[in-house]
Amino acid sequence: MSWGWPEDKPEEYVPRMIDLQFDLVGTTIPAESAQLLSDALLGALPWLGEDPATGVHHLKGAETNSGDLSLNINRRTKLFIRVPKVRVDDMQQLVGQSLDLAGHALQIGSFKPREFSPFNHIYAHFVDTGSASEEQFVQDVMRELDGHFHLHCGFICGKPQTLQSASGPLHGFSLMLHDVPPHKSLQFQDEGIGRNHLLGCGIFIPHKSIAPVVPAIL
Repeated sequence: MSWGWPEDKPEEYVPRMIDLQFDLVGTTIPAESAQLLSDALLGALPWLGEDPATGVHHLKGAETNSGDLSLNINRRTKLFIRVPKVRVDDMQQLVGQSLDLAGHALQIGSFKPREFSPFNHIYAHFVDTGSASEEQFVQDVMRELDGHFHLHCGFICGKPQTLQSASGPLHGFSLMLHDVPPHKSLQFQDEGIGRNHLLGCGIFIPHKSIAPVVPAIL
């Protein structure tokens, strides 16, 4: 969906958040790990829940051959946590800790910061606005774009998804925003959209092209 007028006003935006990339040591994680990971991180760093923009990126793993509900991880698997820049030094407390994800041990290694990149295509793996239907979800997104971000851009919703949480299943969609001006791209990455950022929802990352997304929804 796209409006007919692009926003191209040259403005600057200075993000207050930053991504931290952590090394990991472990073998497997549960296939449904978002709530477990969020709970474990909050147990180690309770202040993570104080800022609504703080988020834990979706942790990816490869399917195992055993057919169980777990995913393989290797040394290339990284944990990304989005935190306020003023909290970067506090994140050192996490280094060296071992998190228990339902019996799967995940040791946290050193980290390095990664500043946001002002790409004009940005993508969120799962967005939870509280609406389960695509029609209402689209209305929610349009309301956020127009009312909060004051942004006119194109967007593409992916297929409906379900994420297990402590309060029950969450219903959402992936979301691609395209033709986003640089300052708005940084703002979207800084603030996110929707609820449950600590479960990996509403966290935007740069995407080089919308081509891989378009065929999936045709």
